[in-house]
Amino acid sequence: MKAPQGRLSIATDALPPSGMHSNNYDGLRLVASLMVLISHQFVLLGMSEPALGGLTLGSIAVAMFFVMSGYLVTESWYHDPHLMRFAMRRFLRIWPALAVATLFVALACAAVTSLPLHDYLGRDVRRFITFNLQLRPIYGLPGVFTSTSPDSALSAVNGSWWTIPVEAKCYAYVAVLGAIGMRRRVFSLLALAAVAIMYVRTLPGHPMANGFDNLCYFYSAFFFIGVCARQFPDEIRRYRWLLLGAGVVCVVIGVLTRQAPLIAWAIMSPFTLWFGAKSTPGLRSAARFGDLSYGIYLYAYFVQQLTVRVWPATPTYVTTTAVALAGTVLLGWCSWHTVEAPALALKSRLRRWFPDATP
Repeated sequence: MKAPQGRLSIATDALPPSGMHSNNYDGLRLVASLMVLISHQFVLLGMSEPALGGLTLGSIAVAMFFVMSGYLVTESWYHDPHLMRFAMRRFLRIWPALAVATLFVALACAAVTSLPLHDYLGRDVRRFITFNLQLRPIYGLPGVFTSTSPDSALSAVNGSWWTIPVEAKCYAYVAVLGAIGMRRRVFSLLALAAVAIMYVRTLPGHPMANGFDNLCYFYSAFFFIGVCARQFPDEIRRYRWLLLGAGVVCVVIGVLTRQAPLIAWAIMSPFTLWFGAKSTPGLRSAARFGDLSYGIYLYAYFVQQLTVRVWPATPTYVTTTAVALAGTVLLGWCSWHTVEAPALALKSRLRRWFPDATP
């Protein structure tokens, strides 16, 4: 299945429920998750997504998530440079909530499938659960959301989840870099360059052009920009004017060649990291009721499909978005308080489970 554009990605360790932090990252994640929901509702209603410079609102939000992810996941390694504990932190952040969401969606869809229940609860549902738990997303369920259009994006129950394996590969990169020594920072620059080159090889007209690869390389580049930003803070401050000039050049080239991704890399990455490090009232305490962004990511697409498909009259954008937003936020709140927060509480035991090697 070709993944729809503009899907949400969550890659950072959740912050404590109080949300009382001195930066804006909690708030930015929440805002970005809502941007994706808003953007997806246009798609599911058959309308054009809002776009800026060739990038949809959802695509901009996903890019924000990936650059924050690269920066904060690398910071997580610096905070505790132990391979197994790092891997377990990533696992606890992503997998438990994904497992619950997978089971929830599969069982909830039994109420809306066009098939008899005994036909629905068969091989395809088991495959959906198994593959998604293996971070190999499957997007459709038998007899679900297929009545009006065969298009993959409009029949998906979890169209956002394609970013999960992409993100897992980025985690593996950080783990490998940590294992060989984070001080060897040149590898981050080489990885960023390699991803940028691979993206160019997937542009339309190239023999290797492929839409899904294009998306993977595009968003992976944002992740690696975040990694480099965390690894080169002194150099970034020292050469900030040179980097600013390089960014301007990239924007000019992007405008002349109509390459929106190049403009996005040059503008959105530094802006996201700069604004994320700020302390803005409201944003810095956005998680005081819980870090809902990952739960919104997991459940939004399914809830939005329901609002569009079972609406009693002709669905309108404002009404369906309002209902989808309320339902998604509620599920996100439940996900945080019943699954994510308890799972993340296990991080305090990791040093006991995986102690440092003794000489």
